[in-house]
Amino acid sequence: MFDCVLVFQILQVFESHAEHLGPQLFREFALPYLKQICEEVKADVKKAGFDDIPMIVFPKGGHFALKDLAALDYEVIGIDWTVDPAWAREVVGPNKALQGNLDPCTLYADKKYIDDAVKAMINKFGRQRYIANLGHGIYPDMDPEHVATFVDAVHKHSKKPDTH
Repeated sequence: MFDCVLVFQILQVFESHAEHLGPQLFREFALPYLKQICEEVKADVKKAGFDDIPMIVFPKGGHFALKDLAALDYEVIGIDWTVDPAWAREVVGPNKALQGNLDPCTLYADKKYIDDAVKAMINKFGRQRYIANLGHGIYPDMDPEHVATFVDAVHKHSKKPDTH
């Protein structure tokens, strides 16, 4: 049920079945384990003498769990493309970073559309406590040039606006 990826000193925990559980089952069967994973990883990292590793939790389809997840020790909460960033920020509060949430199918569109969609996404999230990302993984048949367009658009639109 859980997949973990360690990349550049960040650990992301995926709860890929949140949308299939619903609020009550999620709280009973997923949330305790997500809490346990976070606590035990942080304790083991500290015990090993390393600096704390920031952790991301991504509950695909788990919009109903954002408040519960915000109470855990994860530094970042990933949201999929079905979640409004402004609403997510309101629910999780200002002390958690958000990650997401461009619909991966956007990468099938033309490059102009991708650029515009990334700009709109970043404007919704703002530039504070935010990691630009897709709202889930990419598909095997995605055009690598369109993935590059996404990355380039994130860099372009994430820069602070020119004040001159």
